[in-house]
Amino acid sequence: MLTDLTWWLEKLEDSTVTHTLRPRGPLQDLHLYVNASTSWGIGIIIGDCWASFKLSPTWKIAGRDICWLETVAIELLIYFLEEMNLHDCHLLIHSDNQGTIGAFDKGCSPNSHLNLSICRTYLTLSHLSISPQIIYVESIANPADPISRREQGDVDKYLPHDFKLPDELIDSFIHV
Repeated sequence: MLTDLTWWLEKLEDSTVTHTLRPRGPLQDLHLYVNASTSWGIGIIIGDCWASFKLSPTWKIAGRDICWLETVAIELLIYFLEEMNLHDCHLLIHSDNQGTIGAFDKGCSPNSHLNLSICRTYLTLSHLSISPQIIYVESIANPADPISRREQGDVDKYLPHDFKLPDELIDSFIHV
């Protein structure tokens, strides 16, 4: 606790450290869904558009499991929102993984791989002034579920992306 308090004291005394406080506004449901499957990869739905990330054969290392994949799915969704220039909003995100939802609600996990993804995600969210509210949706009602299992959506609704994956994720996915 003393370490944390010392850190806060240093930050609050440093005039170069700033953060703008903005109202987050009403909760918006932009039809944001994520899902992951250890058998194929990650599926993302934004409105009526979709994106997918196929797992590479080397993705599975100690500490990386389905909960990690579901957490990374939210991270990738946020990178899409950044590319779409969304900011200053309160967004509803749907996930079918309670562990991921709990880790985001707490801001941490006992799993170091999840923590790295959560940190990267919250850094981007903070920069964009986006406040997420992640809620549970049953897998059967999750439109990202088939995408995460290789069932591609309508080709005209594919979401291209220009963002670069963080170094920690590059070897985990194959561009499709």
